[in-house]
Amino acid sequence: MQIYSYEPLGYGGQLVKVEVDIRRGIPTVDIVGLPDGAIKEARDRIRAALRNAGHEFPLDKVLVNLAPAGLRKGGAAFDLSIALAILVASGQLPDLPLAVLAVGELELSGQVRPVPGVLPAVAEAHQAGIEACIVPPANWREAAVLAGDRAWALPDMAQAVRLCTALRGGEAAADYRLTVQAPCLPGAATPLADPAPSFPDWPDFSELRGQTRLRRAMEICAAGGHHALLFGPPGAGKTMAAQRFPGLLPPLDEAVAIETSKIHSLAGIMPAGAGLLRWPAFRAPHHGASAEGIVGGGKQLKPGEISLAHGGVLFLDEAPEFRSDVLQALREPLEAGYISITRADRTVRYPSRFTLLLACNPCPCGNLGRGSSVCLCSADEIRRYWKRLGAPLLDRVDIRVPLQPASAAELAGGPAEGSAAIRQRVSAARAIQAKRYRGQNFTLNGQLGTGAIDRHCLAGLSGAAGFFARVEADGLSARAWHSVLRVARTIADLAGQTALTAEHLEEALAFRRYGDEDWFWQLP
Repeated sequence: MQIYSYEPLGYGGQLVKVEVDIRRGIPTVDIVGLPDGAIKEARDRIRAALRNAGHEFPLDKVLVNLAPAGLRKGGAAFDLSIALAILVASGQLPDLPLAVLAVGELELSGQVRPVPGVLPAVAEAHQAGIEACIVPPANWREAAVLAGDRAWALPDMAQAVRLCTALRGGEAAADYRLTVQAPCLPGAATPLADPAPSFPDWPDFSELRGQTRLRRAMEICAAGGHHALLFGPPGAGKTMAAQRFPGLLPPLDEAVAIETSKIHSLAGIMPAGAGLLRWPAFRAPHHGASAEGIVGGGKQLKPGEISLAHGGVLFLDEAPEFRSDVLQALREPLEAGYISITRADRTVRYPSRFTLLLACNPCPCGNLGRGSSVCLCSADEIRRYWKRLGAPLLDRVDIRVPLQPASAAELAGGPAEGSAAIRQRVSAARAIQAKRYRGQNFTLNGQLGTGAIDRHCLAGLSGAAGFFARVEADGLSARAWHSVLRVARTIADLAGQTALTAEHLEEALAFRRYGDEDWFWQLP
């Protein structure tokens, strides 16, 4: 029986073959193949776990090799594979004619604990044609997403013999397969039914009173995957709108759901017993978070908030307070849909295609343009405050919404339109885009490149003369007017119209500006 474990390497990873040689000599256990401290300590955990589970630990010289030997390996997920390999090499488990992936951490009692990274490990095993995946019970649903009925749950080492009997097709096979409803990739043994995902408990948009322009902007962002900047005095509804934005988004499609689940699995934040993450993620890191926490990195080059937001929303409240290098690192994922993390020995890449929501005050004190308050900031302070965001980042933000607090009459009014009604229109607009861009490497208007804009926005454009004159008068860059065209395409999709009109372009152009109030002249 060939036994494999898994070493994460960014979004991908490497299968590691576990080999055991037992020979006469002074009883020792040597683990070679560049193991870290956690793997070296596995010798004592495995010895105690096997004995407490009723197995015999060999009283001979035991050599464990983790191949390929030149790859550095770490973590406690190797415990289970090493323990099973020792049992096979010592004759306590039958040497079955199949390849097996085994990941899990062992307690001294012999119980198998859950570990991160199971879904990407199973994905690698699936591509390599490995016949079975043995995982902790808490990770079984995660493994069954891709492995289907090739996923087996081993609760403790005492049941290792019975598991091998089940792997040979003997009795008690059902004891190691929990009931699951999850999809499988093509080529997996048995596709399983996937129920309609339950809606997360997001706060409802009906709680946002007034702010008609803000509500319209959020609907357009959700429909086309556009990035937005919300700015205004404290209490204007910026954070409130952003926190309710995920409720406007439909469930993730199959491919993005698998990508998102793999990233969360690598980060070790998959919910207990979860299978596939079906709803878009909402990530809102604090502005004091480290660069590694947001961009990703560290010793193991783990994903950061930028990657964890893949398929969902990344919300940066008080955006100018974030570190400059963190904000500028957003440019790559906004442009390319992935983030590259480079260290001295390797470079890894994570999918990072999300909707970016930025929120900030109009000035450091927050009172600029507020009729009832006095702004104490100088023009230079305001410029420095906005300069923290940087023109290259702001140029990639399609929609900018200046805000003022809602009036007392608006706040006292009845509930506004709820998230469910808006989500229906968003889903209908996204269905139009999915049909239009079928077979392309993008799915939303916010992802359109230059060539796609020519085909899907400029073709059949009516009333364009006035629009191009406005573009020239406003001095918009090429990226800016492409942004306006993308937003106009989404506005037309929400209206169910095929061709762009002057009305769509005017509304899109208005969202590109900061606002018409005189006090906005100080903004960049």
